Parts: sequence; C-alpha cells; structure tokens
Amino acid sequence: MENKKNLSFSKEVAETLGIECAIILNLFKNNKLGNISTYEDLQNSLKKELSFIDDTLLNDSINKLISFNLIDLDKSEAIIQNNFTPNKNIESRQLDSNWVPSSETLDIINMAEITNDFLTLKLKEFKIYWIERGQKKNNWNISFLNFIRREWAKENNSNKSLPYPIDEKWLPSEDVFDILNLSNITKDSALKYLREFILYWKDNGAAFTTWNSKFIDHVKRRHMINDNIGKNEKDKKHSEPGRYSKDFQTRKNDDSWAKEINLE
Repeated sequence: MENKKNLSFSKEVAETLGIECAIILNLFKNNKLGNISTYEDLQNSLKKELSFIDDTLLNDSINKLISFNLIDLDKSEAIIQNNFTPNKNIESRQLDSNWVPSSETLDIINMAEITNDFLTLKLKEFKIYWIERGQKKNNWNISFLNFIRREWAKENNSNKSLPYPIDEKWLPSEDVFDILNLSNITKDSALKYLREFILYWKDNGAAFTTWNSKFIDHVKRRHMINDNIGKNEKDKKHSEPGRYSKDFQTRKNDDSWAKEINLE
C-alpha cells in the first residue's frame, strides 16, 4: 500500500522540466488533488499538498506545465488572469515604437520555448500593425501573448505549407523589404500599398503560400506606375503636328524664309 506521505514523480519529466513540475504532474494525473476544474482550484489544492514549495515557484511550475499542454485546463485564461489582469485604473494608450513586453510576459513565452529570433520578428510585426491602427488598450501584454502563441502554432503546424487565404493582420516578412530595397523601394514606400493589397486579396478569397512574393510583385508594379505618371507629368510639353528637325523657339525666330520671297 502506498504511503500517502511519500511523493512520486517521473524521472524523465524531472530532468526536462524540474522536480516541482514532475511532482505536480504526477498528482494531477493520478487524481490526487480532488475535484479540479479551474486554475484557482489547482492552485489551492497544490498549496495544501505541497506547502513546502514556495508560492512563486509553485505558480511558475503550474504555468510551465500548462504552457506545454501537460495539464488540461483553460490555461490561457488561467495564466492571463493570474499574471496579466488589466488594471482598470490604468488609462488605455496607443502602442508606440518603444513598447516591449513585460518580464512576466517574456517568462511565459520562454516556457513555450519560442525562439528569440521568432520573438524579435513577431514583435516588429505586432508593433507595425497596432501602431498603424492607432487603437488604445490598457494591457498590450495580453494582446501580444495571444498573438505570438497563435503565430508560433502556425509556424509549427505540420500543415503550414498548405495554401491559406490572407487576413487583415498579414504582414510581409523582413526579407521582403530587403528585396524591395534592391529596387530602391523603401520599407515606408512599400507599406503604403499594404492595405490595398490585403483588401484586394481578401475580397478575391484566393489561398496561396507565396504571399510575400505576391506582395513584392504588387509593390513593384504600383511603384512603376506611380513613377511613370509622375515622369509623364513632369516631361509633358507643348506638342505640334508634323515632324520638325528644330525646336519650336528656333523655328519661331527663323527668318530665312523671307530671303526666298522676291518682291520685285
């Protein structure tokens, strides 16, 4: 008969996630925590069972297990409610170019083993999108956490190579702007065509895997058209019928024709 004072855990889980996570996971899987349906229930039950573990370490371990889907709770709501509940006393504000996620947000992102390169890229995309929209919120951390989780899931989806329709949040990769820069088209100039590009293809409803390439082609065409219009306006001059070997002013001042007229 198992001694209730003894705690067991998986060696593999302990080596990967830590002893605390291994103990919690074993208790949860073996239904030793009672009737657990919410994050708060889980917290309270574990605090009673594992009173020797510091509360901060306990919460971190719970969140780590949830982020890896090892504990089946409504983990997004749980983590957000526990760490990122919006303060109603904080005034809503627009996102600016200097914004960075809080240390708590980054901790949870790190638990999901999202790479730094991916985080940096998606943070740029997130800021470009929301700065352009100019919307105000009182907790940008929640929005970013949800955004990067969705993007990371897409990145690791086995079906990510399948065609997909464009949505209003689509943004070109940084490689797109590097390529356009070779054609002397700046990032700011390219982004001017982004809204019309998305609107056209949303209405069209087509699905592709090559949205970046399509955006490059679209920007180049639009840029060329605008350049030609501007050039034509600048070079537009008075034109006369027929062909002449001399310009208008030279012909106007030419009086050689008079020498051929004999008035005698």
